[in-house]
Amino acid sequence: MKVRSSTKIAIGFVIIAGGGIFGYQFVMRRAIMSEQFAPVIPGDVNLVGINAGTGFRIIVANQMAQLVQTTGGFGGIESDSGGATEGAIKKRVPVREMLMVLQGKEDALGSFIMKVNDKDESDAWPPIRVVWTAERLKKAIGGDKAEEAKLVHDLNMKLDGTPLPDLNRNAMENGIILDYPVPVRVNMGGVVKTLYGRVREPYKPILMSTVEKKLTDKQITNDMIAGYYAEESKSIAEGKGRHEDIRKGIMERLSEDNAKELRAAPERILQSAEVVVSDKHIDSASYRKYETTNGKMNDLTIEMTDEGRKRLWKFSEDRVGTQLMLIVNGVAIAAPRINHELAQGEITITQMADETLVKQATDALNKNKKKG
Repeated sequence: MKVRSSTKIAIGFVIIAGGGIFGYQFVMRRAIMSEQFAPVIPGDVNLVGINAGTGFRIIVANQMAQLVQTTGGFGGIESDSGGATEGAIKKRVPVREMLMVLQGKEDALGSFIMKVNDKDESDAWPPIRVVWTAERLKKAIGGDKAEEAKLVHDLNMKLDGTPLPDLNRNAMENGIILDYPVPVRVNMGGVVKTLYGRVREPYKPILMSTVEKKLTDKQITNDMIAGYYAEESKSIAEGKGRHEDIRKGIMERLSEDNAKELRAAPERILQSAEVVVSDKHIDSASYRKYETTNGKMNDLTIEMTDEGRKRLWKFSEDRVGTQLMLIVNGVAIAAPRINHELAQGEITITQMADETLVKQATDALNKNKKKG
């Protein structure tokens, strides 16, 4: 059949117009993918991505998102919904402290280092905290006689490991708390800075711990304590017991090698976590609630600014199938999965069960915009 010239013109117009639209999208996509965005300093509300291959993943448990270590048996099991993951939590990453550190808050860094290294305060810590800072410890070990005398008293041991004649019961029960700085490199707004977190760690000579252990589950008397202490002291004097080098033990904890070990995991986490957008890149938010066979659910819709849309688009380009964390005031309330490139200015996080958390996120985003 012969096609009329008018039809040819119409067909030709459609093809050209279509090519123009797709050509425009192609050009826009290339422009955005080549654009370099400065790292985002966290706000009150953040969408955070975790770079693949760094040993951490996002899971969902008890309707809350968590960042967990995946090596050494840690991680989660994919859920049937395909949206988030769930599983037993064995090694959590402290998200609130992580964001505070990315904001440059050194007060949070010490706690972050301790939690990541399983050195957080516990019931095993002494009831009375006799704190010795690294600065004081170096003075005591370095020849300051007054500080050395105080340290010997608090440990009930000379720095060469020789026990004192009589037992100071407070030293046995409490020991001391070492307080020392650990430097960690943190990328804040595109600038790598070294922040110092103060780590605290209980320290007690082996002799004190041995005597304390022997007193476990016994009806303790002063004579019993003195007897065990004399027995252990004699064993050390005769070369039968372990002669501990107190000076060396403390300096090892204050050493660069120890600091290097303690900062390894925190730096890896801080480098793997990328704040994709914060509340400054969001125009507004709203949510709707509805009934499902699994109970009441909520969908949270977020309207991005133009820069926020571009940032999300670029981040999602090669991360389809991975997850983001929606973090509101330090609490991760959702872990939406990226199912396709996020090229639109509006994103919707679906099937969120806790309306209170969804409402808090919505209010926080809209409140910030009112302030602006």
